Amino acid sequence: MSTSLADTASQPSARRELIAPLWHTTVFVLFVLIYAFFERTKVSRLESQHITSRLPLYLFMIGFELVLVCYVWFLGVKPAGGSFLSLVGGQWKTVGDVLRDIGIAFVFWMVVITMLVGLRVVLGQNPQMLRAARIVSPQNTQEMILWAWVALAAGTCEEFVFRGYLQKQFQAITGSDVAAVGLQAVVFGAAHSYQGVKGMITITVYGAFFGILAVYRKSLRPGMIQHVMQDTSAGIIGALFLKRLGKTPAIFF
Repeated sequence: MSTSLADTASQPSARRELIAPLWHTTVFVLFVLIYAFFERTKVSRLESQHITSRLPLYLFMIGFELVLVCYVWFLGVKPAGGSFLSLVGGQWKTVGDVLRDIGIAFVFWMVVITMLVGLRVVLGQNPQMLRAARIVSPQNTQEMILWAWVALAAGTCEEFVFRGYLQKQFQAITGSDVAAVGLQAVVFGAAHSYQGVKGMITITVYGAFFGILAVYRKSLRPGMIQHVMQDTSAGIIGALFLKRLGKTPAIFF
């Protein structure tokens, strides 16, 4: 019995196993921070370009999300023997499984809306985020269609990268779900530096909520669904308000 206990104690916990090399995560975090530094002036740069079509911008955004996923998967997780589905977590074996995650996503969406309104009250209006929303919001049918693909890419790819890869990697490094949720949320918030300080705070809290959901459900699926719905509706509603009223709704900005 004592030998068995000793052998068990000498084995590393499965929860502490890195899902990618440490250098891989270091490079990823440094890239996000450097990217965030240069993205601070993104809104001003886009405004100065007087964009007439957002289609090239949308294609770039989709491509960027896919590049992050490729880096995480092909250079980190896959060589380490990881599984794509294990990062996503959860299983859809029946229609009921799908409906359950959709229902969770809708409940989570209500929680997120409450959080966004609360932060809007506490932090005040964020002109930087409002300017960014006006720039990227689709202006016509073609842009609305491609925007839906942008939302799909952002919702699935960012959840896979930040909550699937980075959060689990931080959990393995620190041994703490709380630390993992907090660290990935900070990196996620920093990646949105173009939305200003208030925007980064909001996105950091938003990312933490996603992280908590992922830990609770042991799956990225509800978060992916909500993320896609949130981004899709934000762009479409913003476009409709801009078309009919000549301005983007500022309630969440």
